[in-house]
Amino acid sequence: MPRIVVIGGGATGCGVARDLSLRGYKVILIEFGDLGSGTSSRFHGMLQSGARYVVSDTNYAAECYREREIISRIIPEAVELIGGVFVSLKNEEENYSQQFVKCCDKAKIPCEEIASKDLLKNEKELTSDISRVFKVPDAIINPWKLVNALAEEITKLGGEIILNHQVVSIKHKDNFVNSVEIINKNGIKKNILCDGVINASGAWSGKIANLFDQDVSLELTKGSIMVFSHRIVSLAVNRCRMPSSNDIMCPSGTVSLWGTTSQVVDNPNTTKVNPDEIQKLLKGAEELFPKIRDYRSFRAWAGVRPIVKPKNFNKDLPLPRSHSVIDHQKEGLNNILTVCGGSLTTHRSMAEDVVNQIGTKLGINKQCETSEVVISDSVKSNWNSTSYFKKIEKEKNYNDLICECELITKKDIEDVMKNEEIIDFHNIRRRVRVGFGPCQGTFCNSRLANLLVGKKYDFDIEESILNFWAERLKGSISTAYGDQAKQILLSDYIFQENFGLNLNSISTNEDEVRS
Repeated sequence: MPRIVVIGGGATGCGVARDLSLRGYKVILIEFGDLGSGTSSRFHGMLQSGARYVVSDTNYAAECYREREIISRIIPEAVELIGGVFVSLKNEEENYSQQFVKCCDKAKIPCEEIASKDLLKNEKELTSDISRVFKVPDAIINPWKLVNALAEEITKLGGEIILNHQVVSIKHKDNFVNSVEIINKNGIKKNILCDGVINASGAWSGKIANLFDQDVSLELTKGSIMVFSHRIVSLAVNRCRMPSSNDIMCPSGTVSLWGTTSQVVDNPNTTKVNPDEIQKLLKGAEELFPKIRDYRSFRAWAGVRPIVKPKNFNKDLPLPRSHSVIDHQKEGLNNILTVCGGSLTTHRSMAEDVVNQIGTKLGINKQCETSEVVISDSVKSNWNSTSYFKKIEKEKNYNDLICECELITKKDIEDVMKNEEIIDFHNIRRRVRVGFGPCQGTFCNSRLANLLVGKKYDFDIEESILNFWAERLKGSISTAYGDQAKQILLSDYIFQENFGLNLNSISTNEDEVRS
């Protein structure tokens, strides 16, 4: 079977590699950082029912719902089936809510109107200024559980995953790509021979395409999100209006995520959250949650969404959210494809589309199996915010806790540490949520260091500790004011006193907190 290189280790890249592996291809997946460390982990965490886009892009909305059903069936342990609502406020036009109901029916998305008083019985922080409420099957997904489960299946099927390597060259001869050159952080280069390449690098797709002198026309939009330290809502709460900024509050684990903003940027690495964005987010949140400023917001982050710009598209209309597969044969390369656009919810159907197309190019007619093959070794229950708490109560291992906010135990971390390729503070965090909670690693950081310090791993533990805390501090600074700012400074003091390390070498401006 042909040897295919997949570039990008987010949900789409992992989905593509899984699909290729199930069809019998030899697969090498290359990721610049860790799995899911780009846009796949920098979003509001929703597994979309599609209702958000049902008026603006009905076909895409229908695809979202179909995929939401598939993903929740094949990997239930990554999905929390919370449900969602779309709410219309009394000062908003009735026309959109009427279109919303009709388009949900057209897209075959279950939609039930319920009384606002019934919603408010459970969602105590919501404004009472609600005119209509529509219940839809939105869900929440844990992106790290998803990408790591996909990766585990890829390797079981014989695929190879190469992390922390940058693609620096894509070589071709006689209109066929024949190798990909990569380099690691130590400057060591490696050349990988291949029979085809799939560029699934999301917001970085254009940069990868430039390596083989091609153009991928994308609109990059930065979306910023605030994290609140309570599960303020039990459902995904959406504004019932055309997709815009400031219209979704999602529970995620023990916290809640509010967002997002939308700002066109030039660089996919533009993830700094500006103070004016925080104020816009808070102002927007107050329309749905009047007492939102009474809650502690302990972090903000941003991700960059890649939206494909179709040729000759009407500039007065919003760009479609559906994905595109770009065949570079028109520009002279016969065995390389780019897949981009879409969303994490549609990553599986995106993979099916692009793998079908490369199969046609290579003369291989094997059917996609990804919608039927369950990723888990056994059928597991859906992910929920109380799972770790229940495990602690069942096993009675109260003294074994490493992260008290997320109830992560020493054994949870040791299970991750068995794979020496992912031993790094950030990589551990992405797999078991250590450091995700309200203290942002203030206490579990030292406990995690204690687990690692006696091990002879090939990485600089001091640098790893510093980078871990600097990233937590960076996200907290942007939302800090009043008592919250004092708490961050206390956490920083505890951190530096515990380790005797200096953050001056890290690009985190503590003066923003002190002011």
